[in-house]
Amino acid sequence: MPAKKTVKKLTTKKAPAKKTSAKKAPAKTKPLKKTVASKSSTKKAATKRVASKKTKKVDQYEEAQFLASIKPYALKKAEKYMNVKQKQHFQKILASWKKQLQLEQDRTADKIQKNASHFPDESDRATHEEEFTLELRTRERERKLLSKISESIEDLKSDDYGYCASCGIEIGIRRLEARPTATRCIDCKTIEEIHERQQYG
Repeated sequence: MPAKKTVKKLTTKKAPAKKTSAKKAPAKTKPLKKTVASKSSTKKAATKRVASKKTKKVDQYEEAQFLASIKPYALKKAEKYMNVKQKQHFQKILASWKKQLQLEQDRTADKIQKNASHFPDESDRATHEEEFTLELRTRERERKLLSKISESIEDLKSDDYGYCASCGIEIGIRRLEARPTATRCIDCKTIEEIHERQQYG
C-alpha cells in the first residue's frame, strides 16, 4: 500500500510541471510577433515618406534651383561689355530656361487632358482641386516669365540686352546671371520698388 501512495504523489507533481511549460511557450511567442509587426510597419511608413519626398523634389520645377545652377561667366580684365562670348553665355542661359519652362507647361497641359477627377470622397476631390488650382497659378506666372525670356532673347539679337531700360547704363554680368530677364540696373530697380510701395503700400 505505501508504494502506491508515492506513485500518486509523483504523478501529481509532474502534471503541474507540464502545464506551466505549456503556458510559458505561447506567452513568449506572442510579444515577439507584435514587436516584429510594429517594426515592419514603422519601416514601411518611413520608406513611404522618403519616397513621397523624392517624387516631390523630382516633379517640382524650382526657379531658385535653376538660377543657382547657372555657372558664372569668367570675366577677364579690360574685356568689352556684352561681347560675343558674353552674349553666347546669356543666350545659352535663356534658351535652357525657356526650354525648361515650356516642358513644365506641356506637362501641365497633358495632366489636364489625362486627369480624371472622379473621386468618390469629397475631401479627396477638394484636395485634388486645390492642388490643381495652385499648379495652374504657378504655370500662369511661368507663362508671364516665358514672355519676358522671349523679350530678353530679342534684346540680345538687337544688342539692347544688358543695358538699363530707364537710364541706359550697364546692368552688369553678375546681376544678369542672378536675374537673366532684368531690364533695369540696381539703382533704377530700387527706385521703382520704392515708388510701388508708396502707391500700393
